[in-house]
Amino acid sequence: MPTAWRRLWLSIRKETPGALSDPDSHDDAEVAVMLRELGIALLEVEQPTPLVAGRLINIGAQYTREKVRVVTLPTALVVQVGSVAYEVEVSNRWTLQLDLAGKIDDIAELAAVGAITPADAITAVAAARKLRPRFGPVVTTIGYALTSVGFGMVINPTWAALPGYLFLGLVVGAVLQLGKPFPSLNPILPTLSAMVITMLATWFVADAANDGVLRVISPPLVAMLPGMSLTIGSMELASSEIVAGASRVIYGVTQLMLLVFGVGIGIHVAGRVAPQEPSLRMGEWALYAGIVVVAVGLYVYLSAPKGSLFWLMTVIGVALVGQQVGGLALSETYSGVVGAFLVVPFAMLAARVKGSPPAIVMLLASFWALVPGALSFVSLSETATEGVAAVTTLGATVAAVFSIALGTLAGFSVYHAFSTRIRSHGPKDA
Repeated sequence: MPTAWRRLWLSIRKETPGALSDPDSHDDAEVAVMLRELGIALLEVEQPTPLVAGRLINIGAQYTREKVRVVTLPTALVVQVGSVAYEVEVSNRWTLQLDLAGKIDDIAELAAVGAITPADAITAVAAARKLRPRFGPVVTTIGYALTSVGFGMVINPTWAALPGYLFLGLVVGAVLQLGKPFPSLNPILPTLSAMVITMLATWFVADAANDGVLRVISPPLVAMLPGMSLTIGSMELASSEIVAGASRVIYGVTQLMLLVFGVGIGIHVAGRVAPQEPSLRMGEWALYAGIVVVAVGLYVYLSAPKGSLFWLMTVIGVALVGQQVGGLALSETYSGVVGAFLVVPFAMLAARVKGSPPAIVMLLASFWALVPGALSFVSLSETATEGVAAVTTLGATVAAVFSIALGTLAGFSVYHAFSTRIRSHGPKDA
C-alpha cells in the first residue's frame, strides 16, 4: 500500500485496543459464563450459528489456554472450557433491534482482543439485552410504513400504489405494536395480518392502484416475510450446520405458508380484483429514491444507533445496486448473489472507519433489502390462489434463497482471506 494511502487509512480507521492481561490470569468458569452470555446474545440478534461458534472460539483464546468447545443451535448454546467449565443456555427470543445488536457486537469485538474483563463483559451484555427501542410505538409504526413504501418503490414502483403501501404499512405496523404485549399471539399474527391486509387491499387499494393484490400486499408484509430465516438457514446448510440450517429453513417455510394461508382466507372473504390496465410506473430513479426511503424507515423501525443513517443508506445502496448490476448478466432469480457478495466485505471494511456503526448493524439492514422473502411469498401465493405451475415456482424460490446465501458465504470468505493482509498494512505503527 502506498505511503499516502496508508497514512489516510491510519487516520480514519478505528483504533484497536490491546489485551488487558495474559490468558492465564482468568478463571475458566468465569470465561465460560462470558462466552455463554455473548453467544446467546449473538444468536438472539439473528447471527448464523457457524459465525457465532467461530467468534466464541476466537474470543476464548484471548482468556484461556484451555481448549474451548462450542455447540450452537438457533435457540440453544453449549460451551465447554477445558474439562471442568460447562455452560448451557436456551433462548426463544430474537430481535432485529439494531442498536442492541450493535452494542452486543461492540462487546464481542472488545472480547476478541482481550480488551474487556469477563466480569465486565457479562455485565455489559446483560445491560444491552435489556435495551429498549429508541422510538415509541407511534413513531416506530410510522417508520414501518415508510419501510413499506420504500420496498414498494423497489419491488413494484407505480405511482398509484404508493398511498396503498403507506396505508397498509400503517395497518401492519399497528398490528405488530399491538401484538408485542401478548407474545402468545405471535404464532397467529402472520396469518391474521395477511388476511386483514389482503381484505383491505382488495376493497380499498388494489382497484385504485390498478395492480394485482399480491404485488400490493407484499411490501407492507415485509416484517413477517421469513427471508432472513430462509437465507441464514441456507447459509448454515451450506456450512454443514445441518441441524441448525434445517430447523431454520423449516421454520421459515412454515411462516411463509401461514402467510399464504392468510392470503387465501382474505381472497375467499373479499373476493378477487378484476383485471385492469397497469398503472403508470415510476422512472429508473425510483430505485435510488427507494433506497433512501427504506434506509430512513429501517433507521426508525429497527431502532438503529445514532449517527448510522448515512451508513444504512450506503450499505442498502450497495446491496440493491449490486443486485441490479447482477441482473444485467443473470436472471432476476439469481441476481441477489452479486448484491450479497458485495455487501459483506463493504460492511466489514466500513465498520473499521471512525464514526461508523458495527458491521452487524449494516449487514442486518442490508439483508432486509436482499432477502428473497417477497419473491417467495408472491410465487407461493400465486401457486396457492391462481394455479401457477408449482414446480417452476418452487424452483425459482429455492434458487433465489440459495443465490443470496451463496453470495453471502462468498463475501465472508473473500473478506476473511484478505483481512490478515489488510490488518498488516495498518496496525504495525499504531
